[in-house]
Amino acid sequence: MSRWASVVVSLAVGSGVGAGSLVMVAPWLPASPIAEGVVLDGATLRDANDVPRVLASLETDARARTLTLRHGEETRSVTLGALGVSLDTAETLARLREVAHSGPLSQRLREARRARQGRVERRARYVLDRARAVARIAEFAEGFDRVPVDASMDLEHHERRPDVIGRSVDAAATVDGIASALDALASGRVDSVPLVSSTVSAAVTLADLEDVDLSKVLAAFETRYSTYKVGRAKNVEHAAAKLDGLVLGPGGVMSFNDRVGERTREAGFHEAPEIVGDELTTGIGGGTCQVSSTLYGAALHGGLEVVARRSHSRPSDYTRLGLDAAVKYPTVDLRLRNPYPFRVIVHAFVPKPGTLRIELLGGVEVERIEYAYSVTNIMPYLRRITEKPFLPSGKMMMKQKGTRGMDVHSRVIVHFKDGRTEQRTFYSGYKATPEVFWVAPGFDRTVLPALPEHARGVEGEVPMSDDDYSG
Repeated sequence: MSRWASVVVSLAVGSGVGAGSLVMVAPWLPASPIAEGVVLDGATLRDANDVPRVLASLETDARARTLTLRHGEETRSVTLGALGVSLDTAETLARLREVAHSGPLSQRLREARRARQGRVERRARYVLDRARAVARIAEFAEGFDRVPVDASMDLEHHERRPDVIGRSVDAAATVDGIASALDALASGRVDSVPLVSSTVSAAVTLADLEDVDLSKVLAAFETRYSTYKVGRAKNVEHAAAKLDGLVLGPGGVMSFNDRVGERTREAGFHEAPEIVGDELTTGIGGGTCQVSSTLYGAALHGGLEVVARRSHSRPSDYTRLGLDAAVKYPTVDLRLRNPYPFRVIVHAFVPKPGTLRIELLGGVEVERIEYAYSVTNIMPYLRRITEKPFLPSGKMMMKQKGTRGMDVHSRVIVHFKDGRTEQRTFYSGYKATPEVFWVAPGFDRTVLPALPEHARGVEGEVPMSDDDYSG
């Protein structure tokens, strides 16, 4: 007896039909586990041999279908295959086997007849790789998420700028929606679902600023810059304007890079001298570090906690040793924490041309600050000679003066109004920077000036050490 005949006999026995009755109705019952003519998602199955081909075709079509994720007027597209959608073969076959194979004999005969007439349809069952789908949907966050904007103070016009609520892709909730409509999506009956997002509140809201007392100055710090270096001066003033009005709530941490943003022409920054490696060159945003250093000076004198800070590779001429803070977007940052129970507002402005002043407003907790530093190690520098093809024969020029390296340890003692005293220490590592000469190819190096007192030798002619200069 064939496998399909065995199925027929077992079905008949299971329904209590006698042998004679079975012989009479057998021609009208399905001759295989799959009823002839049943329609699976639009594909008609004539016999069991059709099943593997139809199932493979349905899965291929489903994985190639494009799903549109909608959020208002915005859309994102992804294929179901990229989400890990596949056919649930076992469940789909189980659904097919139910047709004309269960229930009373009369019911099976009726279903078999309707199947042969193409009037019985079953839906394929699909499954979703949830972890893969969540990871794929999460990729849509780039370009869709909106970072909330804190409320801030326009100190020049005495206005409060409202906060802006952000949004974030909720990948898990979006996948829940996809899973609930999966069979319809895979068969093409539905082609879109909502891209779910959650709102992200600002850390500082407009209501938070109602009780801010701008008359109280926690600390202030000033540095000076040359207005003749136009590009650099504009960068100082532009970065200060971006910093101005920042509100730092109790326990809140601020990031200089997050606030000021990337230093590009599109963001309003200009070309100006800046330090790259151990040489002075021209780049976009030179001068921004003076703003971060001035903020750092105000923070130390105001008793704010320093979460992250790095010194420059060489001392800065606009502030004392140990009071500088290097920044480079996005890798080198200045981050500060507000330890007070009140909000601190950063007021960064230019009271007169060439002077940058940063005030921390909102409360008075510090009685006085003691700042001192000590130089614990001094390192000589090297002379670097670089050939430049554009120089005329026999010509040379000094590109950079050398500076000695130093290890500087700073000590800050904060005397609070409530009688508390805190001592904080900071390290600044200033690497030796080379004296740089540009010379024409073939230049007679013996005519260069004698090595300065603090130069250890010519680069490439003496053994190198980690203390020679920073890379």
